[in-house]
Amino acid sequence: MSTTRRQVLQTTAAIAALGAPAWVRAQSEPWRIGQTAALTGPLAFPFVEMNKGIAAAFKEVNDKGGVEGRAIEFTSLDDGGSPEKAAVNTLQLVQKNQVFSMFACGGTTSVMGALKVLEQAKVPLIAPATGSDALRPYNPLVFHTRATYGQELNKIVRQLGSTGFTKCAVAYFDNPFGKATLAAFEAAAREHKNTDWKAFLIAETPEGVAKGIEEIVQWQPTAVISLAIGASGIPFYKGLRLRWKAPAFSISFLGSRPLLAALGEAATGITVAQVVPNPSNPAIPVVRAYQEAIKKLGGVEVGYSSFEGYVNARILLEALRRAGRNGTREKLVEAMHSMRPYDMGGFEVRYGPNDHSGTDFVELTYFNGERFRR
Repeated sequence: MSTTRRQVLQTTAAIAALGAPAWVRAQSEPWRIGQTAALTGPLAFPFVEMNKGIAAAFKEVNDKGGVEGRAIEFTSLDDGGSPEKAAVNTLQLVQKNQVFSMFACGGTTSVMGALKVLEQAKVPLIAPATGSDALRPYNPLVFHTRATYGQELNKIVRQLGSTGFTKCAVAYFDNPFGKATLAAFEAAAREHKNTDWKAFLIAETPEGVAKGIEEIVQWQPTAVISLAIGASGIPFYKGLRLRWKAPAFSISFLGSRPLLAALGEAATGITVAQVVPNPSNPAIPVVRAYQEAIKKLGGVEVGYSSFEGYVNARILLEALRRAGRNGTREKLVEAMHSMRPYDMGGFEVRYGPNDHSGTDFVELTYFNGERFRR
């Protein structure tokens, strides 16, 4: 075909598209999905990993022609964990990028910043990437896809009671994450009648870390839980493990591969609560699909965080499918409500008009230095 003929055909197609009815043009437009998240800074580990699983799921569906013939267009902006920046990012995504829905925003402070904009704009948020109990009061626009930190800690506290390791040191930093998870641990301990535990506030300075380690060692706990997530979290935990070898526990935030690698030998032997099934078990249909999808990205290891991202994306994609090619945000919300339940093959979520919690799945895993085992 000559260059001139090709140009004529391209121009004709463009004119035809412009002259088509609005509903025809809308059908060919992509589903624009937005995210604001802490993709840099001390809290970035799990969100960067989650986005690899999200990318795998979106590539999987786009390679097959998209959802209802419309491709997925995912725009992700970094807020560094700042709620103010998250609000600015969300405003840009809603007004400039005209996203259909927000998705996988995280962590807790990012979600809080985003919600200030989303609630005014009436834009749904699917799968906020945080288990913060503070975000769990019912919100008609927010649909959760993971258990809460409170549910994770409840499982850990129950395990402490069954093993007799009730004299537990709980380390935390003076930040929103530390305060929220400490409150969740306290509630779980109260439910299971554990009065032996003690909280240790760790100052985020080299001197504060050293002092906190010394205080914990002197107390001689039978178990340790670190809720100290931040820039000083890794040196604190590594320093503590050098001094005290009591059984260690953590919530799912610690399950990301980069964070485990940064901890090195200090990570060996830690028990971590997980909110999705084992991503290394191909006997589970959704895990097998995830492994095949992640392999196509190239150079990405399987892991809990990226698997969680893949699962979350599959939930969003199913909701878009149910909303239909001409779906509106209202239809997207209705589609989420129709998932009663939605089983993607070994992992199930459930929603309804008055229940946006999704799942309470939690299992404890032991990291042996190479992989997690149940």
